[in-house]
Amino acid sequence: MKRNVVNMLSLCLLLLPMAGCSFLGQPDYQLSITVEPGVTGTPAAGVYTHEELEEVAYSYTPVNSKHTVEVLIDGGQEKAVDSLIIYKNTTMLARLFDVRGTWKVTYNASDNATNLDFTVTFVGSDLLAGTFSDSRGYHGTWTAASGTFTFTFSDFESYKYTGELLDMEGTWSNGAKTGTWSAEKQ
Repeated sequence: MKRNVVNMLSLCLLLLPMAGCSFLGQPDYQLSITVEPGVTGTPAAGVYTHEELEEVAYSYTPVNSKHTVEVLIDGGQEKAVDSLIIYKNTTMLARLFDVRGTWKVTYNASDNATNLDFTVTFVGSDLLAGTFSDSRGYHGTWTAASGTFTFTFSDFESYKYTGELLDMEGTWSNGAKTGTWSAEKQ
């Protein structure tokens, strides 16, 4: 009898660590979601528990259709409508994209004659439009509506940059001259 009790206790001591390691099933992970003002969609803000490898669909849109929603999953920008596979504790933030601030712009001419970098600081009273100045001393206006971003110089020939707001890249033109641009937040 004593021997059976000792064997049972030994078995329990061996199984206890395995139970703590989710050996008997899939682990659960937390998905923490924050939805900022101006954004609507699902899942709603909150903390959810999901099993490992569970797929979670999400969809967020701006309240004002001229605004653009960005979704950050663990800090990395993703599409506003997509899904993710849970394999660890994850944070999701759905917010309106705000271009205001300083960006490093990389400018490339189509003929490869000119490639350069400069910084641009975008300011404005709202998310949809404002003014800018660059590190070379030039100025202009910008608009960011419905996913399209445009900034046009007012004192540097007739340079106009247009592109995808979330990607912050596109094309530029100055009369017959054309090229591409991209920008990275500083």
